Amino acid sequence: MNKKKNLILLLTLLFISSCGGSGETKAVEESPSEESVANSETSINNELDSSMSNNSEKESEKEPEKEKANIEEVLKEFPQGALSFLSDKEQKCIAEISTTESLKSMEKSLMEEGAILQEQMDFFTSCNIPGPPGIGIKEATSSVATESVQENSYSTSFASIENITSLGEDGVSPHLEIVDNKTLRLFYSSIKVQGIAVSLCDYQFNCEIQGSLERMSDLTIIETKDRVRRGYFVELNPQTNQKDIFTAIFSEDGLSYSEKTPLGFPVDRDEIAWGVPDAVLMPNGLVRVYWTYTEDKTSDEKLVSATSKTTKGIDFSMDPGYRLENGYVDFEVIKAEEGDWKALMSYTPHYMPEIPQSLFYATSKDGLEWDLIEERITPKGYTYFDPTAIPIDEKIYLVVGSAAPNVMGDREHILFTAELILP
Repeated sequence: MNKKKNLILLLTLLFISSCGGSGETKAVEESPSEESVANSETSINNELDSSMSNNSEKESEKEPEKEKANIEEVLKEFPQGALSFLSDKEQKCIAEISTTESLKSMEKSLMEEGAILQEQMDFFTSCNIPGPPGIGIKEATSSVATESVQENSYSTSFASIENITSLGEDGVSPHLEIVDNKTLRLFYSSIKVQGIAVSLCDYQFNCEIQGSLERMSDLTIIETKDRVRRGYFVELNPQTNQKDIFTAIFSEDGLSYSEKTPLGFPVDRDEIAWGVPDAVLMPNGLVRVYWTYTEDKTSDEKLVSATSKTTKGIDFSMDPGYRLENGYVDFEVIKAEEGDWKALMSYTPHYMPEIPQSLFYATSKDGLEWDLIEERITPKGYTYFDPTAIPIDEKIYLVVGSAAPNVMGDREHILFTAELILP
């Protein structure tokens, strides 16, 4: 009985409290009947429901839906930034919890300082995405940063790289060739096809895979003086159980080959060679092949070459000495004319993340002695390697290469395209 009275008294107090106004609360002079208790309870529930509904409507009016970050705007300004290497799903997640300006600030800090704010790193953590590798966390400052326009190119005193853009395709060791004035053919090693993917692309790199080549890597194709499409690539030699450089005659569409012949130059010594081989037709009609050589497991890579004995490009003799030393790899001759040779290359990955892989540029008069410009021509935020290029005109080359986060070990390798602008 006492419990019932206490319940009745509590409900009555709640009713008075919910209906209270500016006047004084009157003392309870007598106990309410069970019917009035039921009515009061119903009234309380209705009033609470109404109050919650009204509060919800007010909160909705006060807190409009948070605006998402405009990822496309950030990618347009920073096409080679950290966001460009994320999947659509990962980009969408980060857009939900960030702002456009914060993401732009993050990309700018990555490119210029190699460090970002903790709150920007939290974007990646919240979406369960590994943060950009090899970067630091900087302290927030109270000073207002001066807004500046981010350049879409990376310039040096002798060359610039412009319009670096992800192709949205995993791959390494690309080789680019011209089919006609509207079409390009792109070869690249791809996990998707378990070999070398062969794609046809327009000059805006809208590509479609035509087929694949199995059991080989690092393919380059030239047309000999005798107008034979001859490819040079790396494959396991079953007779020596080592990887050798081979040559073969390739079909026009690049999907088949015949008359495969080893050159007799093993490239799989104590460790994997990086960026082999690159073949080029010389001005005199002979063929020269460049590849990376390592003397032992501790020495930096060296670039060596061999020159064909005839214009057929099958039998070769080693060229004396080294083309370059001190760890330069992924050598790609982009021009070979009498007295005027040009090449792109990358740097060894052995010193990452302290020294990221970057692209470098060199010139030569004969393809043997090279003048290297020891100044990287790609941004510092990621690693860039495996370049291939075709000329658009005397000063502009269309480049395709591979890029990846600046970290050792397993990492995604994304194909990118860019323009090399020479002075």
